[in-house]
Amino acid sequence: MRESWAFKNIIKLIRTGKIKGVHVDVMRPPLISDKTKFSVDLIRRLYEELIKETSLSVHLMTLEPLKLVEDMNKFMLSSDRSNITITIQVEAFSSEEETIKAIETIKRYGYRAGIGLNLPTPEEKLTEKIAEKAHVILVMSVPMGLGGQKYHSEATDRLRRISKRFTNKVIEVDGGINPETIVEAFRAGAKVAVVGSYITLSDDPVRALLKVYEVLKSSKNGTF
Repeated sequence: MRESWAFKNIIKLIRTGKIKGVHVDVMRPPLISDKTKFSVDLIRRLYEELIKETSLSVHLMTLEPLKLVEDMNKFMLSSDRSNITITIQVEAFSSEEETIKAIETIKRYGYRAGIGLNLPTPEEKLTEKIAEKAHVILVMSVPMGLGGQKYHSEATDRLRRISKRFTNKVIEVDGGINPETIVEAFRAGAKVAVVGSYITLSDDPVRALLKVYEVLKSSKNGTF
């Protein structure tokens, strides 16, 4: 989200009572080529202003996520961390063992831990042991790193397969979510959706949020 947009509109969205939390995309090269998004200082500002209002989800798209987690530990209070989810990407690690170790470190610090799977990455990279350790599985429905992309239809089958593999996990979907695609994703097994540019690029973000909410309500499934 754009910094000026975030601090102008985010409280309005929270106070509708229609969102579960705020999702922050943090990007660093080389995992996300030529893109650095969300400084630690901005993460701190969001945390300080929002943690008493809602839960936070910090999605670390970087090859060294634990370095950022250590930076966040300096200002995120231990008493708040159970209300903060930190999601790391399976592509950031060269082995199952390294991935599990990183998830366990995040949990030891007191955060909820998520594991993300990029759309181009084979599903086999998300192993049973990795999924077992995470609280949340984030399924990207677009190639990560660029906002405003259209939902990829192949993500629907992926969501269906992953939700059947891991029936006891929260399955989250991110990428190209709007009033139409959110229904498709939830019918495939997603339980939580990250809605980004459909709301943030709208002339009336609250109205856009409420439209998604009404569609979701009518389908009687899921949260976002």
